[in-house]
Amino acid sequence: MSHSAKKRAPKMARPLAELVGESIDPLVRKRGLARAELLAWWPDIVGAAYAGRTAPDRIRWSRDGSAATLVVRCDPALALQFAHETEHVRERLNAYFGYPAVGAVRIVQRPVGAPDKDPPAPPQEVAISPEMEERLKPFDEPLRASLAALARGVIARS
Repeated sequence: MSHSAKKRAPKMARPLAELVGESIDPLVRKRGLARAELLAWWPDIVGAAYAGRTAPDRIRWSRDGSAATLVVRCDPALALQFAHETEHVRERLNAYFGYPAVGAVRIVQRPVGAPDKDPPAPPQEVAISPEMEERLKPFDEPLRASLAALARGVIARS
């Protein structure tokens, strides 16, 4: 049997992060992140509760060679809760790197994730009944306008 007649074993599938990681590493390094895989592995490092509402922003390496500081963007509503988890995140991150690369985790409160594609539609103007308009007549104009707007809001929600 000739060498060319031998059947070749099919190649095993490779993770996408392995294939594109090296090509985007230079872009990621500009932000101070050591490896692109950190972005892909972030949900595993922080867990499902924080994955979509936090993101690694950059790693600040010290000039003296000591451990770096990881800067994490975190939704403001979650920042206090996440602050209690930073030690755990640091330990998991160092386990990912395989050495104590990160000495501290700093939180920057900024929204994470893409904004909604379509902003909510403005509420449609709802008419109030003639009876309601009659009941509002005794009030002065600024108060009457406010009460009419409140009535329209209540009608729109019901």
